Amino acid sequence: MTMQADDSSDGSGPASSRPGPDRGPRLAGVWRTVNAALRAGRNRLEPTVAGRVWTQLCELGFMNSSLQFAALFTLGFIPFLIVLSVAIGAGLSHAMIMGSGFNARASHDVTMLFSHSRTAPASLSVPAVLLAILGGSATSHQIQAWYGKIFRTQIHGRKAMAHRAEWLAGVFGFVTLQAVVVGRIQPMGGHVAAAGAQFLLSVAFWWWSLHCLLARQIPWRRLFIAGVATAVCCTGLGVYIACLASSSLVSNEASYGPFGAVMTLVTAEIGLGVALHLGAVIGATIGRGKDQATAVRADTGRQVAKDGCHGTAVPPVSHTVAANCQASAGRPRTTSYAP
Repeated sequence: MTMQADDSSDGSGPASSRPGPDRGPRLAGVWRTVNAALRAGRNRLEPTVAGRVWTQLCELGFMNSSLQFAALFTLGFIPFLIVLSVAIGAGLSHAMIMGSGFNARASHDVTMLFSHSRTAPASLSVPAVLLAILGGSATSHQIQAWYGKIFRTQIHGRKAMAHRAEWLAGVFGFVTLQAVVVGRIQPMGGHVAAAGAQFLLSVAFWWWSLHCLLARQIPWRRLFIAGVATAVCCTGLGVYIACLASSSLVSNEASYGPFGAVMTLVTAEIGLGVALHLGAVIGATIGRGKDQATAVRADTGRQVAKDGCHGTAVPPVSHTVAANCQASAGRPRTTSYAP
């Protein structure tokens, strides 16, 4: 009995009692490999346009800013839109909401969400109008601050206030034209014609918005890409609203009442804030890249002309440049005569 016990203790025991392999070094090696791959991918991505866009978005804190924008939009800008709906009529305001991507049922729920009764308000009090103007001004101020940081400009004082008031007037024209596109063009030309007209209208509006809120400090040419990119991002947001947010808003309104509808609406507003950030950053990044390339070409041209003036072998230049270089060097021109 003693020998058997000793043999069993010296021999190999059951598999469960054996010490398992040391997986610590192996996991550490895998983790180092993954970190090296992520670092290499980040280093490759940083010099590209996508990398620069992402870096600037992170520097701006675009998610926190978009959350603040959604809260301000709900409390301030939607009352401003309610004032516009009274001015342009209930039918056009319903078409305006449908133009943002909501289907007919979701548009009806959104319209009723901000109405005290089942009919649209026919008039508004003076305090309500003042509150709507303050809310619209606060929203325009936030967008103007975003654009100022992205394009590295400063707008202060009465000039900034004047351009914000001008932008709010432009919003009135934009939503009116958008309502006309949905209400008049879509029944006659179909969804494709209405979508194309809306996209062109969106490009024109956001291109003008950038130029207006930046106090015309940036040329139209440099802002065109930002306007197109913002319109594309807003179109993508409209696709999300049409495909997902509309049905979600209807179901949440049926299940939780107005609170559920507001939560879905706030999600779309956060998406709008992200779209405005992304479009402006893409335009600013591409514009800076073009400016840097132009500056590099200009510096190269000046260096070529300078080297040519000092007698260094350079690519051929025009006769005018060569003559100017010879005159600046003070070398007399020689003329040979036949004997």
